[in-house]
Amino acid sequence: MNDSEKVLDDKLRGWLGDLGLKVWTPAGAKEHLHLSSTPQQGGPVIDVIRPTNLTPFYIVGMGIGIHQSHQDSLRKMSTSERKSFINEIKYFLLEMELDVAFFPLNQEIPQVINVSKIVMMNGLKANKFLEAYYAVKNGGAYVLMRFAESFGNQAEKVDTKYG
Repeated sequence: MNDSEKVLDDKLRGWLGDLGLKVWTPAGAKEHLHLSSTPQQGGPVIDVIRPTNLTPFYIVGMGIGIHQSHQDSLRKMSTSERKSFINEIKYFLLEMELDVAFFPLNQEIPQVINVSKIVMMNGLKANKFLEAYYAVKNGGAYVLMRFAESFGNQAEKVDTKYG
């Protein structure tokens, strides 16, 4: 890795920190660069990954775990309704120029939806990076809101021993 790549890696951390985000490297991360970020008060995690020191790009991504009750709601839908619901999400994200993957692969009911965008390192400036970062954030928010509006907000249904 040359010095300019190291400087850019450090700038990414700074750009995210300047937004007031909590930024860290996850324990056990094996990638050349792996930054996770979230608002200080908590919320969805967005990752910035550079797989190897030879990789000329960053992957900005957000993995969205689908709550078990939402998976159950999808199972209760007819096949055509379920496909329509999933396709609506998929095509909306693609129109946002985001990459989308449903896991496990080739299953009717996703457990995780991954939203991502690749950002080339060459000539990368803060605005270009932040455009990609917020596109992923907004795409992930769309998925979360789409499920919550269709099947209920699971955050409101959390049981605690005090409530």
